[in-house]
Amino acid sequence: MASVSSYFSFSSRQLRFVSILAATAVIMGGYLFLKSYAQPGPGRLDLAVHIGDQKQQFTGTFIIDPNTSPADSLELLPGIGPVLAGRIVEYRVRAPFEREIDVTDVHGIGPKLYERIKPYLRVRRY
Repeated sequence: MASVSSYFSFSSRQLRFVSILAATAVIMGGYLFLKSYAQPGPGRLDLAVHIGDQKQQFTGTFIIDPNTSPADSLELLPGIGPVLAGRIVEYRVRAPFEREIDVTDVHGIGPKLYERIKPYLRVRRY
């Protein structure tokens, strides 16, 4: 600490204040960084998900891979019912999705519906 204090000509009291200020900035930056990942971004809706026999309700943002998700998980997407979920499963057997927008090749999924489900889709590239 003496080398820093002599280089910048800080008194010990000033150096302590600068150290506290820097530590506070690092803590607040870390907090804001973590908070940005904990909250859903704009355009994402919180959807109710019922799990188990007790019908407990959990809300939050979820991500689905249309290549691997079962039909009942695909039905959680807004505007996707059992029929469209079945079509997605049938389509991916013939030709796996390479990008998220490829789901628009499934009959019944147009641009409007794609915009609604786009925040919840992620195609994993293996």
